[in-house]
Amino acid sequence: MTHASLLSRYAKRLVLSDSVPELRRRAQGSYAQIVDLLDEILVAHTHAICFENLDVTAFRARGDLKAVAIDVDGAADKLLTDGRGGYCHEHAALIRGVVTELGLSAHPILARVHLGDGQTAPGALTHQATIVDLDGRRLLIDPGCGGGTPEAALELSESAAARMTPHGEHRLVPVRTALTPQLRADSDWVLQSRTRDDQEFRTVYAFSEVPRQQMDLELANWCTSTKPGSRFTGPPILALPLPDGGRVTLEGRRLRRTIGGARPDRQERTLADAAEFAEVLSTDFRLDLDRDFTDLVWGATAET
Repeated sequence: MTHASLLSRYAKRLVLSDSVPELRRRAQGSYAQIVDLLDEILVAHTHAICFENLDVTAFRARGDLKAVAIDVDGAADKLLTDGRGGYCHEHAALIRGVVTELGLSAHPILARVHLGDGQTAPGALTHQATIVDLDGRRLLIDPGCGGGTPEAALELSESAAARMTPHGEHRLVPVRTALTPQLRADSDWVLQSRTRDDQEFRTVYAFSEVPRQQMDLELANWCTSTKPGSRFTGPPILALPLPDGGRVTLEGRRLRRTIGGARPDRQERTLADAAEFAEVLSTDFRLDLDRDFTDLVWGATAET
C-alpha cells in the first residue's frame, strides 16, 4: 500500500472535501490548525465508519479461534475497501496510519475501561487509542470508543478545558483526581465524558502515555476477540452517531435510537427476525453485507 493510496482511500470513504495534498499541507500548519484538522477527521471518521464487532461474533459462531486483523493494511482493507465498521483496535490502527502518513508523530496506547460503578480493581489493558505529539503537546484521538467516542482531539494537559461536541462533553484529567489508588494501576490520565451539562462526568477509561509495542496490541486484541465472557465475544454491538446529535446503537437484538436537537427523544425496539436484522445493518449502519453472514450472526444472537 502506498502512502497516497491510504490517504486517498480514507478521504474518499469519509467524503472529505480536501484533496490529499491539501490535507498534507494543513498537517504542517500551526498547533491550532492541526487540532482543527484532527477534529474534522474525527467527526468525519465516526460518522462514516460505524463501531461494530460482527466479525468477532461470526468467528465464535463458526467455532474459529481467531482475532480480527489490526495491522494498518488489514484495517484499511476492511474499513475502507470493504465499507465495514470495526471496534477499537481496528479504528485505532487505521487513524494512526492516516495521521502518520500526514507527517504527524503518533503512537498507540492501551487503556483500562471503567464500566459502571462498583469496580474494585483495575481492568485489563484492552482498549486501544492513539496519542499525537505536536512538538511536545500531546493529543488523544480515539474514533473507536463506541457510544462514548469523543469527536474531538483532547490535549493531555491539566489546564486544558473540556471539549463540547454535539454528542457530549469530554475531558482528560490526571488519574489522581479521578480514581482511588486501588484503581489507578499504571495509569496517568483518565478520559471522562458526559452527555448533558447537568450530569456529572463519568470515567470512561484510564491510560498511560507509554507507547505500546505491536505485540502488546496484538495480545490485547486477542483477548478482546476471543476471551469468553468479554464484552465483545457475545452478541453484536454497533454504534453510529447521527448528524442531529443523536445516536443509533444495537446490542444483541435491541435497537436504540437517540434523537438529538432541541427536543431530544429515545426510541427502542427488539428486532424480530434475521430479515429485520439484515435490514437494520444496511439502512441504519450502512453496512453492505452478505445475507449468509448476517444470518450467521443473527443465529448467534440470543434474545435480549
